[in-house]
Parts: sequence; structure tokens; C-alpha cells
Amino acid sequence: MSVHEQMEQLKDEQPLAELSSQMVTMMTTEHYNLQTGRSMTVADANGRSTLFISTVSGALIAIVFAGQTSHMGTAFFVFSLVLLPSLFLMGLITFERVLQSGIEDLVYARGITRIRHLYLESAPQLRPYFILSINDEGRRPVLNVGTHPSWWQVFLTTAGMIAVINSVLMGAFVGLLLSALFTFSLLVYTSAGVVIFLLSLGIHQRYQWGQWRRMEQNLAVLFPGQLLQEKPEA
Repeated sequence: MSVHEQMEQLKDEQPLAELSSQMVTMMTTEHYNLQTGRSMTVADANGRSTLFISTVSGALIAIVFAGQTSHMGTAFFVFSLVLLPSLFLMGLITFERVLQSGIEDLVYARGITRIRHLYLESAPQLRPYFILSINDEGRRPVLNVGTHPSWWQVFLTTAGMIAVINSVLMGAFVGLLLSALFTFSLLVYTSAGVVIFLLSLGIHQRYQWGQWRRMEQNLAVLFPGQLLQEKPEA
């Protein structure tokens, strides 16, 4: 059966349920509120990440100037070893908040998906005009628009980006600290910084993955799978 024939068949079908005008108003209002909530989470995540990245950029420029003026002396190490932990602390706060915003955004998207399911339950003949999912199983309401769930996804989120920057700051701090306290080769300082970077990144991403999994476990799935099936071809 062609797509055109399916659309013609759906147009001839009667709706499964009639929605009163009051119910339609309530659902559309809730849909609007959820969409507004999604916009707010995106704006909050963008604002916090922009503030953090601009602060890190300014701090790195200040560190470069301190190194030039002090000729990489004691003042440079003191300034860097005080500034880098402060940036890392700010990064941890930013990481946690943008992660919360991302989880909130997915919850709002799940709510919109449930409302979309109600729309199509009441008017199945409109189904060809809805391109997004009507099922709230897993991360499909968001991921069906072009991405696919995998372990790599945690690196593509805003929280994942902040995690990388935090880990770089921590690795640089450890390398400078060892350089200030001991007299080793550059390879030792670099290797220590890389190890700390990988360890910090692993902890960040493990925590992020755990938060996403906890959200999935706590948020009930009401419409798993494809509930509004098309009639099989005769």
C-alpha cells in the first residue's frame, strides 16, 4: 500500500475518542508550558556554559601574562595554583547545573510526547502529519530526530563538554603542582597531567551516565512501543 493510499484510508477513519474543548484547552496549555520549560532549560545551560568558558578564557590569558612578567618564576606558580582550582570548582558547579538542565529538558520532552500521543489517539487520521515519536520509551522522544542512544552520547552533551574542560584544568593543575614541588623531566609532568585528565573525565562521565540512568528508572513509561498501529495491507 502506497503512502498516498494510506493517507486516504486514514482520512476516512473516524476518531477513536472525542475530546471536549476544555480538555483540548488544558492539553494545549500544558503543551505550551512544557515547551516553554524546554526553552528555559536550554537558555540556562547556554548561559552557564558561556559564562564558564569565558571565565576560563580570561583566566588563561591572565596566567600567560603572569608567566611572561615573572619569567615562569614563583609568582607564576602561585598565581596558577590558586586560579586553576577556583576554575575547577566553578566548572563542577556548572557541570552539575547543566546536567540538571539537560535532564529537565528530557523530562519536558517526554511530557510533550505523551500529549502528542493523546492527540493522535483522538485523531488518528492526522498521523501522517506528525513526524516525531508518539512513544515515551527510553530516550526515543528526543533521539528519534537524528541521533542514536549510545555511550558516546554523554560526550556530546553540554555537561560532557564542561567535563572535558574541567578535566583539562585538573590535569594542568597537577602538572604545575608537581613542577613546583619536584624536579622531574617534562615527560613526567605531562604524563601525570594526562593520567589525572583521564581519571577526572572518567569520573565526570560516569556520574553523568548514572544520573541519566536514574532519571530513566524513576520516570515511568506509559506508552512503550508503537501503540497506534496502521492497519496491515490487505
